[in-house]
Amino acid sequence: MSVVQMHPAVRHATTTDERKTPIIALLQRVTAIDLPSRQREHGEAAAFQAVLAANAVLTGSFLDTLGAAVPPMSWTGYPPVDDAVYAACAVAYLGSADGTRGWWLHATQRHDQLGEAQHVLALIAPCTCGTYLHVEIPDEDALIVMLDELDTAPGAPVACDYRLRIRSASYADPAHDDFEPPF
Repeated sequence: MSVVQMHPAVRHATTTDERKTPIIALLQRVTAIDLPSRQREHGEAAAFQAVLAANAVLTGSFLDTLGAAVPPMSWTGYPPVDDAVYAACAVAYLGSADGTRGWWLHATQRHDQLGEAQHVLALIAPCTCGTYLHVEIPDEDALIVMLDELDTAPGAPVACDYRLRIRSASYADPAHDDFEPPF
């Protein structure tokens, strides 16, 4: 096996700038980069990817329900926060019966034990006590069963004990203590 070493063409440098070694050129470029601006750009790109992924989940896995009811690309993306402890996410506003406290969809990703990304979709609903509750929606069938069991008007707050009646296969929010609107 032969090794071919590549050398730059020999030039006669006429100024000091032309005699820079690669490490000097690299360090000069790095110092010229605006890191906060670069991080903001990466966050915006991650938020946009979250919007695209959320839209793909609705059109791919919830075609007959959410995919038909939620307008395409009606999501708002949010960048990751706390040094990526919380992944980028997307939310879609679903409406409200009283015009003040509404229902939301929240889409994000988390990683399983093997490190593979899993899409997570949650329905966030106002509660009659003034808080919010959220329920992860594993698939379209679970969403249909859950909404079929609701005994409130569309968009109205859900009774506090609703979380106790959610089927055990769902991922209900056991804390149920968020007083702030989710988004």
